[in-house]
Amino acid sequence: MTTAERVNLLVPAEVVARLSIPDTSGAAPALPTPIRGGDLFLPGVPAALAAQWIDRNPGVYTVSRRPAVRRYPPHVYPIAAVLALLTAVQAVIVPAVDGVANPPWAWLLGPALAAAGVTLAYKAIPFAHVRYARPRPSA
Repeated sequence: MTTAERVNLLVPAEVVARLSIPDTSGAAPALPTPIRGGDLFLPGVPAALAAQWIDRNPGVYTVSRRPAVRRYPPHVYPIAAVLALLTAVQAVIVPAVDGVANPPWAWLLGPALAAAGVTLAYKAIPFAHVRYARPRPSA
């Protein structure tokens, strides 16, 4: 089979409990990969078999790539990015203005905080394959 005849499926956590698996009848079954949050990712499912999965299980849908799940809600990442970048700037400016001669911690802390801020800012971008953590149900 060619790759054009295969698709990737995402089975949401709500559907996993009542999943109805069709008979593969000779087709090699895809190995499911669990995703944080309880979802399942099924890579390279034959198109005909994927159509059966989607028909039998409402909520299952095709995706172009494996979803990336972020640990925290979406509003946390831009706030943390701004705080990290402000702290990085302050970690360099305050010792320079204070008159301390080349503190070694500033040369380590400033770039580390700047890198963390850039990473958090990148994680704040809502790409199509990114999913954010669901709020935990209260007891």
